[in-house]
Amino acid sequence: MTLPKKRQLTHDRLRTSVQRLLLETDWTDITVQHVSSQAGVSIGTFYNYYDSKDDALRDVRTCLTELVKKDILLVLNTQAEVESRISILIKYFINILNSQSTWANYFYRAESFADRLDGGLVSLLEPLILESALFQKSHFKDAKIAAQFVENGIYPLLKNYHDKNQVVPESESVQIVILALSAMGLIGSSLDSAAKVVCPMTPLASLPQSIYELENTKAGYA
Repeated sequence: MTLPKKRQLTHDRLRTSVQRLLLETDWTDITVQHVSSQAGVSIGTFYNYYDSKDDALRDVRTCLTELVKKDILLVLNTQAEVESRISILIKYFINILNSQSTWANYFYRAESFADRLDGGLVSLLEPLILESALFQKSHFKDAKIAAQFVENGIYPLLKNYHDKNQVVPESESVQIVILALSAMGLIGSSLDSAAKVVCPMTPLASLPQSIYELENTKAGYA
């Protein structure tokens, strides 16, 4: 087996350092010195890889976004109806809040989904809204606006639960989904049945994770 090069290992340590700090501290309070010290490298070495701390965050966010989106695709494929897939998508992030403590810290220590997920929830929700089966039932013409409206409502709500160290009961999870689907113009029995769909729990490994190992194994599970 070929051993990783020193540069790859150093890059991996920096990425892991960013993750670890994000789980413990607000990003605005983190400095390049913090990242470098956590990774055990000099500040000069940090700048061999990144132009700024925000550049480092973007790199880690992109890597973890790919992992999360692959995971979400697995659970979305368990449902045929688009309303149920939207329900699954929303409940996925509720599940993270309720049972994936390190991922919950990663997402809900931020100010928006877009801070931790490339494109935010909108990038996942908009294509589902555009599916003809749902779009024909809705009363709006701009799927992106609808997706942004839902994201802007859901994120602060879940962040508030996280800040209070509370879980979202299933009954409230159903109500959150009903509100989201209602905002898209859905009514009737299809709304209620979709809101009650259970999102499967996935064995997503805890953070921090070695990006180097993820890229080489194409895995994200313990």
